[in-house]
Amino acid sequence: MSRLGAGVEYQPDVKRITGEGGVIARVAEQSLGEHIGLQPGDIIVAIDGQRLRDVIDYRFAIAEERVTLLIRTATGDEREITIDKDPDDDLGIEFTEPLFDRLRTCNNKCPFCFLTQMPKGFRKTLYLKDDDYRLSFLYANFVTFTNLTEADWERIERQRLSPLHISVHATDPFWRAIMLGKRDVPDVREQIRRLGKMGIRVHTQIVACPQVNDGEVLRQSIEDLIALHPIVESIAVVPVGLTKFRFEGKAPKTIRAAIQIHETPEWIDTNWERQPLWEDPTATIPLQSGSQPLHNPEMGFCSRLGAVTDIPLRCYTPVEAAAVIDMIEPYQRRCYDQLGLHLVYASDEFYLLAGRPIPPAEVYDDMPQYSNGVGMVRDFLDTWMRARRRLPARIARPTQLALVCGTLIAPVMEQIASRLNRIENLTVRVVPVVNQFFGETVTVSGLLTAQDVIPALRASGCDRALLPRVMFDYTGERSIDDHSPAQISLAAGMPVAVAGEATELVRYIQALARSDQV
Repeated sequence: MSRLGAGVEYQPDVKRITGEGGVIARVAEQSLGEHIGLQPGDIIVAIDGQRLRDVIDYRFAIAEERVTLLIRTATGDEREITIDKDPDDDLGIEFTEPLFDRLRTCNNKCPFCFLTQMPKGFRKTLYLKDDDYRLSFLYANFVTFTNLTEADWERIERQRLSPLHISVHATDPFWRAIMLGKRDVPDVREQIRRLGKMGIRVHTQIVACPQVNDGEVLRQSIEDLIALHPIVESIAVVPVGLTKFRFEGKAPKTIRAAIQIHETPEWIDTNWERQPLWEDPTATIPLQSGSQPLHNPEMGFCSRLGAVTDIPLRCYTPVEAAAVIDMIEPYQRRCYDQLGLHLVYASDEFYLLAGRPIPPAEVYDDMPQYSNGVGMVRDFLDTWMRARRRLPARIARPTQLALVCGTLIAPVMEQIASRLNRIENLTVRVVPVVNQFFGETVTVSGLLTAQDVIPALRASGCDRALLPRVMFDYTGERSIDDHSPAQISLAAGMPVAVAGEATELVRYIQALARSDQV
């Protein structure tokens, strides 16, 4: 996970990655899997003699007319089952985790890494520096492509793992090395060209830091990535997000200090792979074309960079956010004229921070980076405009409803509340929760904690609440501080429900109109 954005990316539960094969979580009724006697807890070790590394291997291996499964039952017994089937038929099973072998971890030291901004005490999976290209293919997780082996490249080509999602941050190797906090950075442009020769398409993101990789560095990155279309199918520019924490509460003020957090003994102990220190005197870094040597080559990496890494690490101001938008929008018009799509997008956060109107839906093309917080607000507003026609004129009994959200999206939610307050017996209050836990600079709904939401609900004067779906994990069961909706309801002393889309909000209001038992 590389940034603070719309929500939390999918993260595997490493306790359930055993290296023994795919552990079955569910078997659908009347499925082929049920017919051959598969049970939850059974492990598919291999298919046709091929050991399975992940659900991708499973999907490829199962797509044959005849397959032989090596099954290890929950009691430890092994058996082989040969079945004849249509190549398109699946077994009707779900696995506990998509990865069956070791999770690929991150070998970078990004100064804006969210994981180094977490205090101790959360569940262990939130501290894992995952950078696994398989999760990029399966769940659109952004990865850096800095830890691939030649075998990985061969597998990507053989299994046609497309599209992939790459965190670029800067196309210039010098600046990308700074953004990734490491010296041996491959040229991402060459990597993308190699993927293109394989027939693989990519979506890219740039996490922009003020006065670091924005300005002319950002302009070059956008130009380089546009030139790589159609291999590059989208370019998202998103603002850096910073909490008040670093590991054990450290709050580095510069790029250099933030990178060096990754090198502390406490942080290294939480990860599987010890990484070389920046001050390694053998460190080298590719220079910009035409650049002069960086200080004394006998000195360490950070020292050779000197003032470059002493740039303050901070969030964007509204004026700076507007400048990023002003840079991107001409590229959108150029790309649309030349390519028929806008291709490069500023995230919703930039528009909300700058106080600019959210662009119309057509600017986001087919919403290729929706889950990255690009076009999400526009989609919500357009869906709301259609769904609100189904709102009731009145509800069954007087109700005061809290719409909980982060402070950034609050002005948008006020528009929603204004319409809802025209419904008889319904009073809606927007409750923008100040993120006391991570700090007031964290304004997105996706990083709200229950410990901030609960007191805000108690003080709201409301008797019901709707919570944003993005403040919970991908299962919808846990907030980032491990509270379920039911636990929040109990602690706040009011019924709560969860809504992620405008249609869910409208259905909730419709239910209030039919009954007070929601």
